[in-house]
Amino acid sequence: LASCMPTMANNPTWPAAAASRIRIKITNDSYCRLFYNHSTTGSINLVPLTADDASAITTAPHAEIYDHSQTSANVEQDPLYQSYLSQSKDDSKQIIVDSFHPDDVIGANLSLEYNLHNPNTFHGMQSYASAQINIYCYPKNNRKKQREPNHKSYIVDSKCCEDFSDVRALIQSIRTLSGLQNNNTNNNNALPQRFLVILNPYSGGNGPKSKSGATFVYETMVKPMLEQAGVEHDKLATNHGGHAKERMELRKSTSDDDDNNGEERGDCTDSELKDISEYDAIIAMGGDGILFEIFQGIHARSTDEAQILSKLKFGIVPCGTCNGLAKSILHWSDNAEYTPMESVFQICKGHTSRLDLASYQLAKTEKTYTSFLSFSWGLIADCDLESECLRWLGALRTDIWAVYRGILFPKKYRARFSYLPLSNKTNNGSASTKIDLPKLNEPLPKDWVTIEDDFSVFWVCNTTHASYNVFTCPMSKMNDGVFHVLIVRSSVSRLRLLQMLLKLETGGHIECEGLEIISCLAYRLEPLSDNTYNDLDGELIEGGTIQARLFNTAHFFAGKVD
Repeated sequence: LASCMPTMANNPTWPAAAASRIRIKITNDSYCRLFYNHSTTGSINLVPLTADDASAITTAPHAEIYDHSQTSANVEQDPLYQSYLSQSKDDSKQIIVDSFHPDDVIGANLSLEYNLHNPNTFHGMQSYASAQINIYCYPKNNRKKQREPNHKSYIVDSKCCEDFSDVRALIQSIRTLSGLQNNNTNNNNALPQRFLVILNPYSGGNGPKSKSGATFVYETMVKPMLEQAGVEHDKLATNHGGHAKERMELRKSTSDDDDNNGEERGDCTDSELKDISEYDAIIAMGGDGILFEIFQGIHARSTDEAQILSKLKFGIVPCGTCNGLAKSILHWSDNAEYTPMESVFQICKGHTSRLDLASYQLAKTEKTYTSFLSFSWGLIADCDLESECLRWLGALRTDIWAVYRGILFPKKYRARFSYLPLSNKTNNGSASTKIDLPKLNEPLPKDWVTIEDDFSVFWVCNTTHASYNVFTCPMSKMNDGVFHVLIVRSSVSRLRLLQMLLKLETGGHIECEGLEIISCLAYRLEPLSDNTYNDLDGELIEGGTIQARLFNTAHFFAGKVD
């Protein structure tokens, strides 16, 4: 037991009158109440009843403890309410039996168990039931700084409940204080949210039975946590390359047949057939590659791409090798701990922020792509793509290849780089959505700047991290509407290049001499060297001249983002 500062029981988001009538049963003769500590910690505390209230439970009839005839006008005279307010203001009476913070809550519900042998038959059918308040909490471990489950289950004394309206009001308040966005808390008639979870069982290279793989994370974290958050979902496990893209393109709907096919929500068959426009969110489990497939599939739906991007929310749970976007979102979310649990926690909370999306055009094939992460050419692209033969080493593979290709056997990459600089009229790049790029065979407008030179590094960043351990672009924001282009010319010495590479993990390379950073609204790259790669979001695409602009945003689950 611990002491606590006074609470604000009459806070407008906390139903003090209802809370005063609800008693939580600890033992057969021990009871507590729930108080909201608004003024100090913001936690919700379980506090023992006063001696007078405990006595009233055993001596007063049920009807006198809970009176349906009470109105909001005379609730101030209710002795239980007066006792509740008194206890909330008296520090000496604030002894905490249990506590949880709304910031750690992803869901709350009421479970009922009916007992036909209950002797209180004269109070109606509801009196046959015992009620339990379930709070699903994931507080951070003080030592590990990682979230761990610590759920609360409180048994409500049946003598203070007749129709459980007070209990439901209390649960509704806990959801509101917790800031849950997936529960439709403001509309009791709204349908539950439904997500489509797409997982790559082989992400990370360890196979579907790996305890760090997407299958294990889904069964132990994603599935139970979505259920606790009150979110329905379907699951799709990809079984071949391009499967996620194909799934996004599928337009067939089975909603009219749901009552006839006998399938339950969440089964694999339903996840294969339903049009994605019928979902509220798409959750990707794997590396950045599966999300790349998802966005290319949505891009292929040219007639309703914009509507899909505006309607759907997106989430990413890191189960792959690099996980650049997942790390970036957690970094933007008040620098949250990088774990799958933290990503799932933010998804269950339901808050979203806009993430910039870029449109890429290729000269050779006239093909277009949607990008969310980065584009690289030169040394970085070589390290990412040529090191695939060392994938079994995990993230270490790119470090080894960087030493091989950048230091031991350096290569020059010649190109013509043109870009549209930020104008005085654009503070955050928001005008980039209005930019019309010229055709790739047409000359660029006069307000573009062109650089032709030999390069070592050419790296265009939309996010802070290209990988969980590569802090590429610390200045990047989630929706700043700007490309940040990192350039290292071939004239930079091997020693300086090595210093930059060694500081990529901490972001210290930004201060290194020889690194140039150009912020722009659009750009074009024309490779003048043979045998170079275009690496978009970690995926090999067609080579040759390429140009890009930021064209839209997608709503991603994230925590508090500046």
